[in-house]
Amino acid sequence: MSDEGGQERPSIFECVRKGFASASNYEKVRPDYPINAVKAFLQSLRLLGSVKTVRADRVKILELGSGTGKFTRVMLEVLKDEDVQVIASDPLGNMCEHFKRLLPDTEIIQCVAENIGLPDASVDVVIASQSFHYFANATALEEINRVLVPGGLFGIFWVMPDFSTPWMAELWKFFAPLYKEKSIILPFEEEWKNVFSLTPRKLFSDVEEDLSFSHTLPSSFDEDYNYFASASVIASGSESTKESLRELFNEVMKKHFKEKGIELDHFPFKIFLYWCTKAI
Repeated sequence: MSDEGGQERPSIFECVRKGFASASNYEKVRPDYPINAVKAFLQSLRLLGSVKTVRADRVKILELGSGTGKFTRVMLEVLKDEDVQVIASDPLGNMCEHFKRLLPDTEIIQCVAENIGLPDASVDVVIASQSFHYFANATALEEINRVLVPGGLFGIFWVMPDFSTPWMAELWKFFAPLYKEKSIILPFEEEWKNVFSLTPRKLFSDVEEDLSFSHTLPSSFDEDYNYFASASVIASGSESTKESLRELFNEVMKKHFKEKGIELDHFPFKIFLYWCTKAI
């Protein structure tokens, strides 16, 4: 991972490496992707309907930070009738191995976004689902631009807790400084797009967006706690940080639910879809 000047930022990679040491736990506690939002996203990336008529050869899609393939599986289902080739990738060996067990017929390569092991102009679309915040830097954008064909598209997909929900807003006050400390950007504020201005030359068109989708999953106190505890800034953090989250979570649950005799039976998510086109 690199900062604005291209210097290494090992703190983010260490956060990822330690935080996602258990691929099986990631697979268990992280949310699935709603097919309607994925379909709209892929439509925006021109991957539905017109693929076969526009291209004589197969359309290649590179997914960065694929993890265990939670997004990949939904994408493959949506694109099952399209003539596309998906190449997944992840920087962590344990994630790649877990991915291979779940999706043995889909290629996955181990690489970081700052050093993609593919030739120049070799893919039509690059997708970062639930991962761009770990490589939002100029070096990665240059590399994404390099592997894209002229006119290729770059898409970013985030499924985030809806921190406008009162009880989640209290938790966000705890999480926000942890993400800031690691220089991890998230889509809650428009400033995250400033990363596209860090490169010496304009690599992509202005970012387009669709913020109309939300997602709700059945949940419980334990499931919600396990989700928040799986965040990289928590899972890679100190025992003190983990204990502080546990104490705060219990306080928030007591205040908003238990004292009012209310069951926590759903978890609201906000979906952020972004895409842009290779400019040069």
